[in-house]
Amino acid sequence: MHIPVKEWYNAVQTRYSHQKFSTKNIKAYTQKTLENTIYSLNQVYPEVRLELYKSSIQDILPALNGKYGNFTDSPAFLAIIIKDEGKHRWTKAGYIGEAAILEATADGLGTCWIGANFVQRKSLININLQPGEQLIAVSPLGYSSEGYSFTRHFISKLFPNRDRKDLELLCPNGYNDEWPGWVKNAIQTARAAPSRLNRQPWRFYYGDDRIVVDCAGEPSEYKRLECGIALLHIQIGAMDGGAEGNIEFGEVGLASFVKKHY
Repeated sequence: MHIPVKEWYNAVQTRYSHQKFSTKNIKAYTQKTLENTIYSLNQVYPEVRLELYKSSIQDILPALNGKYGNFTDSPAFLAIIIKDEGKHRWTKAGYIGEAAILEATADGLGTCWIGANFVQRKSLININLQPGEQLIAVSPLGYSSEGYSFTRHFISKLFPNRDRKDLELLCPNGYNDEWPGWVKNAIQTARAAPSRLNRQPWRFYYGDDRIVVDCAGEPSEYKRLECGIALLHIQIGAMDGGAEGNIEFGEVGLASFVKKHY
C-alpha cells in the first residue's frame, strides 16, 4: 500500500472528529483524488471494501442503531465494509479505513469515525452490500462549518497529549527513552489515533525491530478495528522516522510493524 508519509503524518496531527458541515460540494479534483485513493485501498485486502457515497451522512444515520451525536448534512460519506469471513478482517478494516480518513483529511475534508450496527431497511439510501458482506463503520465527508477548528488546532499544538494515556500504560513492558527515534515517533503517532469514547484500547510492545500492536483486555470486534487504526499510525510514524517495514497480522499480538533490513 502506498503511503504518502508527509501528508498523512501531518493529517494525524490535525485531524479531529467533525459533526457540522457546510452544504458546499466537494471540489471535483479533491473528489477524484479521494476516489483514486479508495480504488487503490480496495486492492489491498480482499476482506475489506470502501465505498464513497455522494449522499449526506443523514441518509445513513437512521439505519445505525444507536446515538451518534448531532451531525448536519454532509455532501458525501465513506462506508467501511467487510466480508463475514477472514481472521483479521476487523483489524484490516481499521487500517484501511483510517488510510482513507487521513487522505480525506489531507485533502481538506472533515471526517468522523462512526461505528455502524447497520439495518438496511432503516436506511434512506441503498447500500450496495454483496452476499456475505456487512457495513461496520461510516464517516461523513465534507468541508467543516465548525468555526473553532483553528482554536482546536492551536490547543492541540500546545497540549498534544492532553487527553492521551500515559506512555507507561500504553507500553506495558515499559517505554524506553533509549529506543530508536523511529520507534518513539511511531508510538507517539499511534497515541494520537481515534477510538470510541477515546478509550485507546491499544497496547504497544517493542523488540528486535518489531512494534507489536495488541489490545488491552478481550479484543472485541470494534477494539480490533481501533487497533487497526493505531497500526496504520504506527507505520506512518515509523516511516516518518526513517524506517521502512512490513505489516504482519497475528503471530504476535493483533498485528506488527516489522522494520526492513537492507
